[in-house]
Amino acid sequence: MDDMLRSDESHTSVASERRRYDRPDPPITADPLASPSRSSGRVFGDSVSDQKLLLALVGLIAVTLVCGTLFVASSLFVPIVIATLAYLSLRPIAARMCHWGLSQTVASGLLILGIFVTLGIVAGMLYSPAQTWIASTPDSISKIKANFSAIEEPLTVLDRAEEELDKASPTAKQEPTVEVSVKKPRILDRSVLINKTGRFLAFIAAVAVLTFFMLSSGDDLLNRVLNVMPDEHSRHELLNKIGDIQESVGKYLAQITFINVGLGIVVSLVMWAIGMPTPVLWGVLATLFNFIPYVGALAATAFVFMAAASTFDSLLRPVLTAAAFWSITAIEGQFITPSILGKTLRVGPVIVLVAVAFWGFLWGIPGIFVAVPLLIVQRKIFASFQLTYPLAAVLGEDACRVGQECDPIKEDKPIAETA
Repeated sequence: MDDMLRSDESHTSVASERRRYDRPDPPITADPLASPSRSSGRVFGDSVSDQKLLLALVGLIAVTLVCGTLFVASSLFVPIVIATLAYLSLRPIAARMCHWGLSQTVASGLLILGIFVTLGIVAGMLYSPAQTWIASTPDSISKIKANFSAIEEPLTVLDRAEEELDKASPTAKQEPTVEVSVKKPRILDRSVLINKTGRFLAFIAAVAVLTFFMLSSGDDLLNRVLNVMPDEHSRHELLNKIGDIQESVGKYLAQITFINVGLGIVVSLVMWAIGMPTPVLWGVLATLFNFIPYVGALAATAFVFMAAASTFDSLLRPVLTAAAFWSITAIEGQFITPSILGKTLRVGPVIVLVAVAFWGFLWGIPGIFVAVPLLIVQRKIFASFQLTYPLAAVLGEDACRVGQECDPIKEDKPIAETA
């Protein structure tokens, strides 16, 4: 009897245990904003600060991947970017030519042809001076060494004295010297020049073809993009943003081109008055290098100094020639350019130099030349969104948006007084 009772009790306990384990578990609701005190373990992403940190890490990874893609595929992106900037600059001219009765294809072709004719004329004017300097390179190097002999002689004496002290040292070891020489192609080697010229011509042809098709059929692509927009307000907003970017980039490129051409003319006249050979070459050099903010003027001044040192017999005249060249570029950079550009380029020199270094690292010489236009495009794109507007303000956009009340720091007020 006792055995039967114990058997019934065991069956009852097993059934109850089975029912307890077969009961469905209560649903677990995850609260991403729950505080650490409400859970036994703290999981990454359970607070607003962790979510912001995670978003920042994802953004950093995305930016790194984009920069890596731009660096690896530079041969693809550089012509596209330059053609896009040319399209933004030339589109208003093409539209005006279409108002005169020309078709879009004919207007685009005439624009590209005019640019090529202008470049051809400039290249023809520079061919003979460049050939003269290339042919006289050995004599120029010997003359530069002769002009710098006054500076080189004390340094040579110091080097010889150091060598004598090393030989006289009792701890000096006589080790056999091994000479290693690596033959590299000279910069004036014909094969190197042919390869460089071929690549440059292919690059120019790619940019010209892309620009032509953007000018002749770019509006069709824009219309297709507008057709997929959800409503009329979105289309109007997109057109306003594109028009703002086009106006800013086109105005900057047009103004800086006229300024640099004027600078080149003045430099050519001054170099001719000083007695420098091929003054037109130095005017074109000043025009091209002045597209690179701050750094370009210094690099062009160094080129002019070395050319003057290879031309004149004394060291004083090269110094004066370089000083005259730098003075012209300094006057242009400090007074003329700020007064003409106005609010088109409201970026500090530090940001400009960082942009030049960044795009130069990614894309080389083409990146250096397109750094400032890309900076303007980035500023306008960042200003179009609420989340990225602070970045646009750092790049030169107004600190206060339209209709927003704020108290920005005055540019002429020291930081210490604003604290």
